[in-house]
Amino acid sequence: MKLQQTTMRTFSFIISLFCMCSLQAQKQTTQVYPEIYGLRIGTDLIKASRNFWDKDYKGFEISADYRYNKRWYLAAEAGYENRLKTDDQLSYTTDGMFLKVGAEKNFHQNWLDMNNLIYVGGRYGFSLHSQTLHSYRINTGNAYFDEEMQYPELKSNALMAHWLELVVGIKAEVVNNLYIGMNVQLKGLFYQKQPEGFENLYYPGFGQKYSGNIGVGFGYGISYLIPFKKKMIQPVKQEQNKTP
Repeated sequence: MKLQQTTMRTFSFIISLFCMCSLQAQKQTTQVYPEIYGLRIGTDLIKASRNFWDKDYKGFEISADYRYNKRWYLAAEAGYENRLKTDDQLSYTTDGMFLKVGAEKNFHQNWLDMNNLIYVGGRYGFSLHSQTLHSYRINTGNAYFDEEMQYPELKSNALMAHWLELVVGIKAEVVNNLYIGMNVQLKGLFYQKQPEGFENLYYPGFGQKYSGNIGVGFGYGISYLIPFKKKMIQPVKQEQNKTP
């Protein structure tokens, strides 16, 4: 009788232990983590701070991106710039708005519920601006005569520029839903409307034009993610050892 009771207790212990292990394994395999989909809105801190330390500049940039799927994001930037440029040869002011739209792909393998980005993307950029030529110096080509400075105050309206740019950058979450990021841009101008008797040297959103139609840029921004939905994902299960 005692042997039978001992056997039953042992059998019950084994059954309960098996059930506990099964429940624990099920709990582990069904554990899920959220992938957040939403709209991230921010601003360029370099342009914003430049309003305080550069008396010849006024401007801002608003940026946004939306997570389309696991890797791809739709992105856009829009803003305004007013910039006075003065040197020994000329002085001019560029004033106008810009818009850039495109997409970027995230190459960062996030852990669990992280949502950081290391991305490469592209943009189509467009600016609509005016330019005022305040002064310029005429080169007489004669060492005996001084170069003559002209002050035409010539304003040209309805100027425009179109360009493409390659963007490489990172965005990292510093606190819940708040991100700090930086990026570099390589830009190629493919169409522009120029003022008569002069040329565009600066474009809102594009920046300074260098050799040919090439431009470069750098951005350092802060943004906030507004979550719209959470897609629950399950970690990849490890293959269990198969017994023969």
